[in-house]
Amino acid sequence: MWAMRVLEIQLPYRLVKPRAFPRVLLGLSLVPALVAGLIVFGFPPWQGGVLGLVLLTALAHLLAFFSTDRMARYPGGREAWGLVAFNLLLFTLLLIAFLALGRLYYSRAYLLLSTLLAFPLLLLYLRLLPPVRLALVPGGLSDRLGEVLGGAFRPLEDLEAAEGVVADLHHLDPRALPVLAEASLRGLPILHAGLVYEGCTGRVPLEPPFGEGLMALAAKDLGLYPLFKRTFEVGLVLLFSPLILLLFLLVALLVYLDLGRPVLFAQERVGLGGRPFFAYKFRTMRGRPREGAYAGEEEGRITPLGRFLRRYRLDELPQFWNVLKGDMSLIGPRPEQRVLAEAYARENPLYALRHTVHPGLTGWAQVEQGYAQGKEETWVKLSYDLYYIKHLSFWLDLRILFKTLWVILTGFGAK
Repeated sequence: MWAMRVLEIQLPYRLVKPRAFPRVLLGLSLVPALVAGLIVFGFPPWQGGVLGLVLLTALAHLLAFFSTDRMARYPGGREAWGLVAFNLLLFTLLLIAFLALGRLYYSRAYLLLSTLLAFPLLLLYLRLLPPVRLALVPGGLSDRLGEVLGGAFRPLEDLEAAEGVVADLHHLDPRALPVLAEASLRGLPILHAGLVYEGCTGRVPLEPPFGEGLMALAAKDLGLYPLFKRTFEVGLVLLFSPLILLLFLLVALLVYLDLGRPVLFAQERVGLGGRPFFAYKFRTMRGRPREGAYAGEEEGRITPLGRFLRRYRLDELPQFWNVLKGDMSLIGPRPEQRVLAEAYARENPLYALRHTVHPGLTGWAQVEQGYAQGKEETWVKLSYDLYYIKHLSFWLDLRILFKTLWVILTGFGAK
């Protein structure tokens, strides 16, 4: 067998054996509601409101498990416990709201116990997924996988123990064809090395001749999701508008006391289709920011209050108005200054692909990398942005919203 190696990885989402919803997860999602019912209400048959409560709780857990499974298909799973807690809390609160609005029977002890039982089951499911044993065919991006994963792979003599084959299908050595033919006869999935790279890193490879990066645009088939995305995001902003307005007024007062008037400034950024618009932010530094300057280059002019606002992204509160106006989305690639965007597009032809979707208040690059400083970090940011465009979905957006809450609490990546 020609020069294959063993690649054992725990893929963030199911590339090898995709299923709409794993049956083991379906079974696990029903256990907490039933066990808590036995402990709190005793053995069935349960009557009336008790039975309805158990069934509704089982449905809420099923939705929480399904949502967690979908969100966990994207890389960057270091916060698995937070992801589990986020979904269980979200759907438990929705269940409580439904029970309260419908004036249905509920038990606080039962809801608390069932949620506490669901948490470790779902966390174990995410953490104990076994690694996938793949046959790595050398050449092209397959060689890059070794660098990315930082490991030396053992030689592989045959496909007996393999669960799939990884090869760079865009730059395939003819000697690999017998390997792929045998894999096909055995019913093994053949995975493009670019997809595995994306699954491990959350980034699209940008090396010339830029084939993988261009696939970010070619593979974009969003259907009706952009319409739902706009409605969902505007509804979310309006729902939390009292809290947003309260924070806005408080920050505006603090900026006024710190820097005087004006408390806001507008800066030209590039939006959908390359069209410019003005993004609004709270002032965080003395004087006006220079066009084309990186955040780190203005460090000396940032006030202590401004540094605090930047750390927790409070300086970007005015951009909720840009979202309502339609200049921006809640989630998408961060809008770049026009002078920098034009310079980057001249150096890298893939940079313009960022403008095929609305820019966002938060985005995949922001929660994974933070602010970019300099050209090298900008190209890394671009690889994250293209991953977002290629894999854009409700579940990825929900994952970014969750990670944004984590970023705000920790101040990750602030400049």
